[in-house]
Amino acid sequence: MIRFAHRGLAMAGLLLVSTIHTAQAQGFLGIGGDDNNPSLSLPPASIALNIPMPVNSANLTLLLAQAGEGGSLTALKDAKLQRYSQHLQTAFDSELRQFFLDEEVPLVDGRGRLSLVTDFDLTVVKQLGAMRTEGDIDLERGHVEISGSFSYRITDPGGRPLHEDSLDLKRLKLREPYQVSAQRGGSQVQDTTDQAILNLLSDLAGRVIARIDGDIEADELRELVED
Repeated sequence: MIRFAHRGLAMAGLLLVSTIHTAQAQGFLGIGGDDNNPSLSLPPASIALNIPMPVNSANLTLLLAQAGEGGSLTALKDAKLQRYSQHLQTAFDSELRQFFLDEEVPLVDGRGRLSLVTDFDLTVVKQLGAMRTEGDIDLERGHVEISGSFSYRITDPGGRPLHEDSLDLKRLKLREPYQVSAQRGGSQVQDTTDQAILNLLSDLAGRVIARIDGDIEADELRELVED
């Protein structure tokens, strides 16, 4: 009788361990992922970007000097556009992937049960605040801000939109200060506009996701595939 009782306890223990492992695989007690969350693909965001070219004489002189080293003003602007677009693409993709990691939504490189398609149409506006002279240095201060739109849609494998919306980016009221200092009669120019735009685009990536997160969280994605 004792031997049979020990065998029964051993079997019960095995069943309990098996049950725990099964529960863990299914996300019991918050352990593991949620198998009910649909897979999601993230195509690269489409980015249309317009940026200001410097309008003060010091910056223009410096740009013309750079262009004379084998480039052109158009090529310089195109290079900046590419740099800014890539910066936004990287920042936005990183923020999105972290968001879906926290939501336990599986991301796939190929076709998922859902796709999140995103589009930016941006203009960076440079607002002059003040200009003054300190000794032989001309100073310009102001800020850069963003206007334009962001649109997104969640589609099924056939490309049919299941949910879509857009944002007026001017309502985010994003701005960054810049300063330009130029020595009179010389070519020494210090301009923080470039870094200000990069900072602005980084902030934009996070703020956009904060605005749309209620529509792309795991619960909402599950409802879309269940409808």
